[in-house]
Amino acid sequence: MSTIKLLDCTLRDGGHINQGNFGKNVIKSIIADLVKAKVDIIEAGFLWDSETDEDTAKFHSIEKLKKYLPEDMGKSQISLMADNVDLSNLEPYDGTVEYIRLSFRKDEFDWAEKNARIIMDKGYKCYINPIHGSAFTDEEYLKIIERVNKLKPYAFSIVDTFGAMRQADLGRIYYLIEHNLDNEITLGVHLHENLGLAYSLAQYILNIVSPSRNITIDGSLFGMGKIPGNLCIEQMIDYLNNAYKTNYSTEPVYDAIDEYIMPIYERVTWGYSIPYALSGQCSVHRTYAEYLTKKERLRTKDIRRLLKSIDRDNAEIFNESYIEKMYQQYMGVEYDDSENMMNLNTIINKYKKIVIIAPGTSIKEYVFKEELLKDACIITVNFIYDKFEPTFYFFTNAKRLGYASDIDCSKLIITSNLIDDVKDAEYTVSRNELVYHDDIYCDDSTLMALNLIKQFGRKQIYLAGFDGFQKGTNNFYNQILERKVRDDDYDVMNRIQILKDAYSEFDMIFLTPSVYNSKAMV
Repeated sequence: MSTIKLLDCTLRDGGHINQGNFGKNVIKSIIADLVKAKVDIIEAGFLWDSETDEDTAKFHSIEKLKKYLPEDMGKSQISLMADNVDLSNLEPYDGTVEYIRLSFRKDEFDWAEKNARIIMDKGYKCYINPIHGSAFTDEEYLKIIERVNKLKPYAFSIVDTFGAMRQADLGRIYYLIEHNLDNEITLGVHLHENLGLAYSLAQYILNIVSPSRNITIDGSLFGMGKIPGNLCIEQMIDYLNNAYKTNYSTEPVYDAIDEYIMPIYERVTWGYSIPYALSGQCSVHRTYAEYLTKKERLRTKDIRRLLKSIDRDNAEIFNESYIEKMYQQYMGVEYDDSENMMNLNTIINKYKKIVIIAPGTSIKEYVFKEELLKDACIITVNFIYDKFEPTFYFFTNAKRLGYASDIDCSKLIITSNLIDDVKDAEYTVSRNELVYHDDIYCDDSTLMALNLIKQFGRKQIYLAGFDGFQKGTNNFYNQILERKVRDDDYDVMNRIQILKDAYSEFDMIFLTPSVYNSKAMV
């Protein structure tokens, strides 16, 4: 019968949430509770190539780690993770740390092989943990396994970095490894929660593993880890106690979750989340989903389409310039808007005044004077203003348009990225002609509305609700419009510079308070 071990990686993988800065006493307490729970292997953090403060689960030396460990370790053993660090100065094995796990990409195996030899020569047990396992071809797995068999480390791991594996994928990879990996080498399994399958996959691998193959299953307290997180170790403890009659203790684990993990979770949540499920479905680096989600311009189906379009050469490592170019191309549908622009020019230039109303919270209390609205072309931007009917509704954002039910399409102006979503809009204008391109790419909807008016040669514009974003407060006219504010939304100076550079010929009259109403723009 194979030996099943549980490895807790809270202080290492969970440390991605807080950069490993748990605090010295918390690190000691989590290790002590895991020891009480009889967890087989406790990964205390990273081996680090420079000194760190005592509150961080990163260790420049084994000697430093010793003061975090209880005197009685019971049946538990300690591991550390090494990721692209120099291990030539690692102290010889003295019983403090039993295992060192090497994390690396498939093209970094030479580094892993070199350092595995250093680790084993110094007396430690070594785990070979090639990341992005779902991105490996069968041929690539076989080449690595051949080299691993010659190296003879303690363990070789399946690491589902993308959280992309389903049961069939895990089964295929397992049987490929099982039939080719030296039988004395332990199998490690590290699962992520992108698809919400980590717990079921852990049970599945235990059901199919060979009786002669020892296996280690990674988990963390409450699944703590880089969003969406890991397999919950408390679930595996309960499962193994019931299905395999093990004697792990659950209460110390729950104590650790209550005392040390939940306070972190209240500040930074993790767990199943649709954007990360999409990255798993498409087997691409999770940061692509993060990047596109932060755009706040895309619906879930748009994000999925983009993720599925990422080529294999860019899937494994996040490439910001690559995904930004894809985003611009996706949003910038080519469209000949000459007829629509001519018609809009004719209509808009019949009015003496132009009033642009953005959805900032300042318009809640503002009362528009009848004298101002008289003979004015009123354009609302990405929302429905319920106090009076505008001349035009200008929409650039599919999410915002989704909130606009019963809109009068004869007054609707959309940018070309929405052409597949709105069939009855009276006017479609080219998004490519309205976005502002500079060192920082900006598709702010109000700036796009200004650019539209600029095409018609108008010099004076009244602005309301173009407030700018402030932290810790509501930023929109209607609660339904509230969203997580992007970091670049707070970049006031960038927008002021755009207003100075691109719209200096405008006489902008701000009707409501705005962070952009600065003498710096004049």
